[in-house]
Amino acid sequence: MFAVNNIIIAFFGVGLACIILITYIMSRQHNKVNGIMKQNKNVAPLLLQKSTQHKFNTIRSKMPHSSHPEHEHIKTKLDDLVCQFKNEDICIKKYNHGLDQLMKQLNTEKK
Repeated sequence: MFAVNNIIIAFFGVGLACIILITYIMSRQHNKVNGIMKQNKNVAPLLLQKSTQHKFNTIRSKMPHSSHPEHEHIKTKLDDLVCQFKNEDICIKKYNHGLDQLMKQLNTEKK
């Protein structure tokens, strides 16, 4: 009887130690994940950055070098949009949306 009680107590102690170890490891992992999430909170997604860069390059390459009033208007809007984004007045999502609008204007003008 005494040996069975010691075995039960040993299993209980080992189980309790395992639970404490698992809880400690999980809390450390949780803290690491929270730290990474805080660091990446204001970082724009890479795909969105690539998309906006591609749209910007496409608009610049489609812009003719003539001084047509519509082209000047689009060029002015593009320069204003880029300036606002560089000064962090607008976020990358609004910048991307603005580039979408300029591409639509440029594409409808070409047709």
